[in-house]
Amino acid sequence: MKNSRVCFYVVVAFSCISSTLVAESKSQKNVLLFYIDDLRPELGCYGVETIKSPNIDALGEAGIVFDRAYCQQALCGPSRISMMSGMYPHTTGIMDLWTPLTKAIPNAMTLPRYFKERGYFTGSYGKVYHHTRDDKKSWTELIPKPAVKYANPETLKAMEERVAEGKKQGLSVDKIRVLGKGPAVEIADVEDDVYPGGKIANQAIESLRKNKDKPFFMCVGFTKPHLPFAAPKRYWDLYDRNQFEVPKQVQPEGAPSVAFTVWGELRGYRGMPKEGLLTDEQTRELKHGYAASVSFTDAQVGKVMAELDRLGLRDDTIVVLWGDHGWKLGEYGAWCKHTNFELDAEVPFIISAPGFAKGKRSGALVEMVDIFPTLAKLTGGEIPESCDGKSMEPILKDPSQKFRPYALTMYPRGSVTGFSMNDGRWRYTEWINKETKEIKIRELYDHKDSSVADRNLADHPEYKDLVASLSKQLNSRNLVETKPLRKDKKK
Repeated sequence: MKNSRVCFYVVVAFSCISSTLVAESKSQKNVLLFYIDDLRPELGCYGVETIKSPNIDALGEAGIVFDRAYCQQALCGPSRISMMSGMYPHTTGIMDLWTPLTKAIPNAMTLPRYFKERGYFTGSYGKVYHHTRDDKKSWTELIPKPAVKYANPETLKAMEERVAEGKKQGLSVDKIRVLGKGPAVEIADVEDDVYPGGKIANQAIESLRKNKDKPFFMCVGFTKPHLPFAAPKRYWDLYDRNQFEVPKQVQPEGAPSVAFTVWGELRGYRGMPKEGLLTDEQTRELKHGYAASVSFTDAQVGKVMAELDRLGLRDDTIVVLWGDHGWKLGEYGAWCKHTNFELDAEVPFIISAPGFAKGKRSGALVEMVDIFPTLAKLTGGEIPESCDGKSMEPILKDPSQKFRPYALTMYPRGSVTGFSMNDGRWRYTEWINKETKEIKIRELYDHKDSSVADRNLADHPEYKDLVASLSKQLNSRNLVETKPLRKDKKK
């Protein structure tokens, strides 16, 4: 049924777009879309003064900062595919890192395809899709992200030697990949463009110069603050390591084990423990590196925006900045993403669009599937039928408006999938068996005062009615055909 729905949407989407294949005039607004990996909504424009992010803050002053924005899955592959297609992961069927969109749905209507068919130049720089060459026919220009993550020659040499030795021993590809990992952090006294982020900014700037006289849809993807936390020394120097606090390394009371991950992503780096918690010293070092990486990427955003201004394109360009998912920095004694927790699902999100509100904030609940229909409407196009999201144009006109009753996030874990929602205060999750469709586990967290959960309230009698109400809302989306828990029938 799901595949039939997708195929139908693709056909309808194509027929809707085919009538607008004629190149549109330069009066059409350009689109500049910044992708930032693993970025938490902890920036100056989100009230976190300890993080130095002046350029992203300036973008927020020129547009609207969304305080309650959510990704659809806290994993870069499905999250980016979901945003680019405007479809939920359970619609595309992609909830892993290994499936490109164009393999699952070869004729999917995506943002670059949509704009290319409307006569736009479409450019991809850095990390846009997780699979660099995914949807490659939709790009006028596609430049893969630079591969080298480190700047220290000694680090690079040691990595090469370990890989060579592994190959000599005939080790498996997976084991060789582990040998090729470097340290989790690096401080190098180098210029920005020694690292991938600086190179990507330069590519975007060059493209702006070449394509300034035509409508463009340009995606610029910065990997930092993704691991490793490697950035020029000047960005590390913005911070004092002692300013970073070590969070409580305890899981929420009553939280089920299925809600967590072993955060193997971090453990694979040199110097990280294979099991157990990090030391306070390691935690502060990583938090320092994370902050430095955020400031490094902020500087690259600033360079691209400065060129947009210099070329006189600012008043003709819609600028969007988003993080593909959140990230844990030691909370719960955990790191990285890969869960349905608030810290993983909530993302930074800014839209600066000519003719709309500036310097405003919105508390409306929005999802990243809403980006596609929003850009379609803001550039005078029709929203493809394939889109699950809806246009945020009303919020851009009046940031005080409400938009969604809740935001949806999901994550698969073995035989179950966790479907999670946030209604502005409560995060409610149901873990559903993929075969039987039975609700196996529930979670309920109160986020009135903090994005960090302290205890699971789902089984507390006083929250029975709230759980029933939230469950009804969640299942009204027809995510899966669910069966209530046997114990619920007894209540």
